[in-house]
Amino acid sequence: MTTAAVAAKPAKQPKPLPAPNSDFYEVYETLSAEELATVKKVRAFMEAKVAPVITKFWVDDAFPFELLPGVKELGIGGLAMRGYGCAGGSVAQLGFVLMEIARIDPSFATFMGVHVGLAMGSIYIDGSEEQKQKWLPSMARFEKIGCFGLTEPLVGSGASGGLTTTAKRWRQLGPQRREALDRQCAVVRRLRHLGARSRR
Repeated sequence: MTTAAVAAKPAKQPKPLPAPNSDFYEVYETLSAEELATVKKVRAFMEAKVAPVITKFWVDDAFPFELLPGVKELGIGGLAMRGYGCAGGSVAQLGFVLMEIARIDPSFATFMGVHVGLAMGSIYIDGSEEQKQKWLPSMARFEKIGCFGLTEPLVGSGASGGLTTTAKRWRQLGPQRREALDRQCAVVRRLRHLGARSRR
């Protein structure tokens, strides 16, 4: 075989890789078709809208509030909660949605966990009927944003800042370092610690 014949022979193309699949135990099959469709919509949104821009927000120490109208369109406000304009669905669906969000950006998943879980969840479980009617519908539409702040006057929620007291009882509200979302939040679920050495 001549050198020219070897050079003319087409190169063998590698086989294409299969689509990534981390569902080793096929747990996605536990979702209904409607729930799975929502999870796939969230995945597509995170890949198309959040992944291309989120690094800049990390660098700027900012949150992409301009993406919230797109999140609203996903219909995931108040997942696993019934009534009050909430999305409903199962707790498993909520977990899969948060997993898809965290796959692209953990801080966005934290925002969702705080807004839907801590803020909306506190109202849904412990709020009066009047509070539920007032807050949950607009929070499910992401028109009102909830956040959560803890406990120590000088370090907010940052345990690494040095917690200085032991809790004996708790009270809502009180002076402490502001959490990043406070300026944007309509509903702040805040607990203040009332230990012997805490500031009042």
